[in-house]
Amino acid sequence: MQFERIKKNHKRKIIIGGLILVCITSVITITTTRAKYKLTEDIPLVKGTINYKPYDFKIMAMYQSEDKTNYTEINEMPGKNYKINESKSYCTIDNINKDDKAKTYTNKYGEHIIDNLQKTDKCYLYFDKNTEVVNTALGDIEVNNYKPDFSKIATTDEGLFKTEDNDGVSYYWRGATTTNYLKFGGFCWRIVRINGDGSIRMIYDGETCHANGTSTTESLAVTNQKYNASYDRSEYVGYTYTLGSQRTTSGTASNLKTQNETWYNSNLASYAERIADGKYCNDRDVASGYSWSSQPNSTLLYVGYNHSGAKSVSTATPTLSCTAGDVYTLKVGAITMDEVVMAGGKWGTINSSYYLYNNNYYWTMSPYIFNPGDTYPARMFLVRSDGHLGSSHVNWPTPGARPVINLRSDITLSGGDGTLNNPYVVE
Repeated sequence: MQFERIKKNHKRKIIIGGLILVCITSVITITTTRAKYKLTEDIPLVKGTINYKPYDFKIMAMYQSEDKTNYTEINEMPGKNYKINESKSYCTIDNINKDDKAKTYTNKYGEHIIDNLQKTDKCYLYFDKNTEVVNTALGDIEVNNYKPDFSKIATTDEGLFKTEDNDGVSYYWRGATTTNYLKFGGFCWRIVRINGDGSIRMIYDGETCHANGTSTTESLAVTNQKYNASYDRSEYVGYTYTLGSQRTTSGTASNLKTQNETWYNSNLASYAERIADGKYCNDRDVASGYSWSSQPNSTLLYVGYNHSGAKSVSTATPTLSCTAGDVYTLKVGAITMDEVVMAGGKWGTINSSYYLYNNNYYWTMSPYIFNPGDTYPARMFLVRSDGHLGSSHVNWPTPGARPVINLRSDITLSGGDGTLNNPYVVE
C-alpha cells in the first residue's frame, strides 16, 4: 500500500497494489505533537507495505460482494481479484457531505486507487469480484478481468487471464499456478492456455508431474540439441526455412522441429485423434526500423525483441497474434517467447517459482536477432536454467526440447481437478 501527498492543500492519493496485499499485515499509526491532536491511535487497515506516514487520516469502511448484490463488511482490503464498484463507493467530508472530488477506482492492473482525498474524508468502498467464470473443455474456470504487469516476473499463483489470439479469446495460466496439471498419453503436461478455438495447449512435463520449482531433466523430452546446425544467415531462425525467403512454413526443417516430431512419432502418434492440428507461431516479423535481409551488414532485430521486454522491461507487450505466413499447423511444436512472458517469465530476471522453470535450458520457437558481428549471428529466445527468458545462437548444443501439443476442444475428461496430486486426466 502506498500513500503519497499530492499537493500542499493536504490532498492525497493512495495506491494499493493487489500483489503485495497478501504479504505483510500492517497498521497505520497516527501520531502528532500538535496540541489539538493528543491521541495516538492504531488503525488496522490493510495488508501491504505502507511507505508514507499519514496525518489526520480518519477511517475507511469496506464491503465485499461475490454477486454484486449482497455485501459483507470486511476488515482488510481485498486483492486484485476484486474491483472497486465506482457507482456505489464514495467519500464524505466530516462524515456528512459527499466529497465529489474524491476518486475511487481499480485500474487495469488490478490496483485499487483512492485519489484526491481531503484530510477529513471518510470513505466507503464496495468491492465486487473482478473475475468471470468461463466454460471450457476443462469445465468452468475462473478468469481474472484485469491485465497482469508484464514488467514483473510472476512468482505466486496469479490465476488465469485472457487475451486475443488469431482464433478468438485465449485463457492462459500465470505464475506458480497449481491448477494446470494434465495427464495424457502416459505423460504429465502443464497447460499453457486454452486457445481461441477451444483446444488445450500443453507443454511436456515428463512421465511424472513436478511441483513448481523442481529441478529435473525429466521435463525435457530431448536433451542437448541445437535449434539449427547452420547459423550464418537470418533464415536459420526459421522453424522451417528456405534460403532467400524471410518466412516459409515448408522448406527445410530446423533441428528443433525434427527432434520434436521424432519424439511425437515415437510416443504420441497412436493418440493422434485426440490431438488437434495446433497453430504454432515462428514470428519472423522484424522490429520497427529494420528491413529483412538474408545476410545483413548490421544488426537485424525481430519483433520479439520488443514484445519480450528486451528493449525495455517496462514496455513488454507479449501477444498471441501471429503473422499468417509464420503460423504452422502441426501436431507438435514448441512454446513461444510470448507464452513464456505471459506465464510469468521475464527477460533477464531469474524466476525459479513459476510453472515453466525446471533448472534446464530449453528452446522456444521465437527468433531474437541476427547480429553479423557475432561469430554465430542467428539467435533464438530460450528459457535459461534459472528460469529467466534469454537468447542463444541457434547452434548452441546445450538446450533441450519440451514438446507442445494441443488437445482437441471436444475431448472428455475422465477425472482430476488440475492439481499436482490429482491432475486432469484424458484417456
